[in-house]
Amino acid sequence: MKEISQLNAHSKEWFDIAFRGHDIPEDIRRLSERLCRAYGIYGTADPMYIANVIAKELERGDGQGNFYEN
Repeated sequence: MKEISQLNAHSKEWFDIAFRGHDIPEDIRRLSERLCRAYGIYGTADPMYIANVIAKELERGDGQGNFYEN
């Protein structure tokens, strides 16, 4: 598998690697991806950080990589 630094930022593969090992609800993942694209966020840890903040604020996760379904 390629390293995240070898991929085009914001490609499906790039996000797949950024979220690897976590079972993120589809709506939270989609919002995190959209925010990264809309605001030009390119940090490799940022998509997961954003997903954790969203989940914590919506009370759908603990903010530490554990997500709960609605």
